[in-house]
This record gives sequence, structure tokens and C-alpha cells, in this order.
Amino acid sequence: MLPTMYRLDIAEYPVPSLVKIVSNLLESIVEANDKLIVTYEHSTNITHFHSRAVPNISIYAYLTRISKFASFSNEVLLSLLVYFDRIVKLKKTEYAVNSLTVHRLLITSIVVASKFTSDVFYSNTRYAKVGGIPLYELNQLELEFLFLCNFDLHVKLEDMQAYGDQLLTHALTCNHKRKRRSLLSDHHQAPTSNKIQKSEALLDKALSSSSKVVVVNTVNTSTNTTFLSNTLLSSHPSTII
Repeated sequence: MLPTMYRLDIAEYPVPSLVKIVSNLLESIVEANDKLIVTYEHSTNITHFHSRAVPNISIYAYLTRISKFASFSNEVLLSLLVYFDRIVKLKKTEYAVNSLTVHRLLITSIVVASKFTSDVFYSNTRYAKVGGIPLYELNQLELEFLFLCNFDLHVKLEDMQAYGDQLLTHALTCNHKRKRRSLLSDHHQAPTSNKIQKSEALLDKALSSSSKVVVVNTVNTSTNTTFLSNTLLSSHPSTII
């Protein structure tokens, strides 16, 4: 049976909620890529996006900080994921998203995406202060990021929607699985048929009320999208990171 695909309302979905979802995705990518760094440490190239040490602020806290003091839209969040994917497809693996690069990649991609997707954005001075990085470094990173993307910043609406739908579907599927395991664990006692029925009823109720999203027809998620690729790239800020 094909999995259910959820549709993300890009215009109306709460930005803080999408920040949390994107943060969870990036955390999983960072964890996977950090293991690769340990395996291939001898061949790791240092770039301007690498921090000297792992920043002491989490991805979620960092994105929340930026959103609070230099607000951005859902379009920006989805665009930066597309940009990361494009960099991966260009085989620029030295820029892969890991614990040393993710913060700098995030602040830089937010700057670039905000300027491209909106007529209203902040100055680099403000982005630098919010991101905890010297202004001259942010200016340098912005230019380097543009070259990494080959100045290809346009994201088709249908591609952005596809990324958003995959992101939401992945998040809700993981959430549903966690709730299912939790509920089944809570009711894992000498099951009579009556107890089993009650457990299943509670499970159905929890899953059906877990999120108010539009459900689209089922789709095959085994396509060639690299959106959830473990080789995505992004990270590194300065003063606070």
C-alpha cells in the first residue's frame, strides 16, 4: 500500500512549525554526515563555511533566533532546501551539511533566498548581527554561495510545493509512528479482546486528530528526489556559533 501524501499550504502554514520540521530534517542529515566525516576524515576539505568548532547553539534555536529578529517566509525555508540539493547535485561534497557547516550555510542561504523571493528584506548588517557572524564574512559567504548555486536561484512553484509536501509528509509520518509505538506500549498488558479494541480506538483517535492538513492521493515516494538526501549541505556562523 502506497503511503499517504500530505499537502503543505505554503502561504498559510505557520512559519514556526515549518522551522521545527526543517530543523529536525537538518539535524538528521547532520548526524548522518558527521559519521561520514569520521570515516573519511583524511579527505575532508575545509571551506569558508566551516566553523573552527561545533557551535553551541542547536539548529532549531538558531533558526528560531533568525526568524525572531530577521523574519522570513516559508518560501525562504523551502528555497534553501532546494539550494542545498542543487549544490549536492553539482558534486560539491566539501560543502555538505554537517555540524561544522550547517549554521553558516543556513544564515547565508536565508540571506540569499530572502533577497530573491521578496522585495522586502533586511540589510546584511542586521543578518550578520542576528546570525552571530562578522559582516565582512557574511558578505564573502553570500558571494561564494551564489557561485556554488551557479547563480541559479529561481525555484519553480511546483518544485517548491513538491518539497513542501515531502517535508510535511515525512514529518507527519514519523510523528504518527512515534505515537503508534507510544500508544501500543502504554497498552501492552495481558490483552483481552476488549483491551485491544480500546487500544486501537485510542490509536485511531490520536492519529486522526494529530494534524489538520489536506490529504492528497497516495503517491510513490521512491522517486529520484534527493530532497532527503544525507549528502545535503549547510552550516557555520561566527560570534555566537
